[in-house]
Amino acid sequence: MSTENDHEPVFVRSKWGTNRYVYNPRNPVGVALIVLSLLFAAGAMYSLRASSQWSEDELRDAVHRAAGTLDGSPQRKYDWTGHSDYSSLIDDAIRKTGVGPRFGARVSEVGDETHLYEIGSDDTEDVHCMTITEIPGPKTDAVSWEVHLDVSVEDHGCEEPER
Repeated sequence: MSTENDHEPVFVRSKWGTNRYVYNPRNPVGVALIVLSLLFAAGAMYSLRASSQWSEDELRDAVHRAAGTLDGSPQRKYDWTGHSDYSSLIDDAIRKTGVGPRFGARVSEVGDETHLYEIGSDDTEDVHCMTITEIPGPKTDAVSWEVHLDVSVEDHGCEEPER
């Protein structure tokens, strides 16, 4: 029992003016390869999308790990710097945890000189409040000293303290 497409090749030259070979839709193996290629491309696109967004658990885990890394870490302070903004330090610590995507966490300081930071992302509604307290150490020279950070995290938004 012979059919017409018993002798159809799996690959045929493209009819679009190039010398490329393409899958032959008249061959059952060619049809299977076309379907498998489409399924593979759809799976790859879904995987890329899923790995580029924060989940609530990933954000919570990254914020708590970053707080653990920063807690007790020494920082150098200088007389002329005034108020320290730790936003970039927190952002770097979150990235270094390796949890979630490498971008998209939003760190913003609440208030003027309170060292309260709200951490969230556009992908989740969760917001975490990180509090940093500076514990001053001895002055190392005429213009600088070392401070150690005491870091805590609460799993809700920050409220600016009343003055």
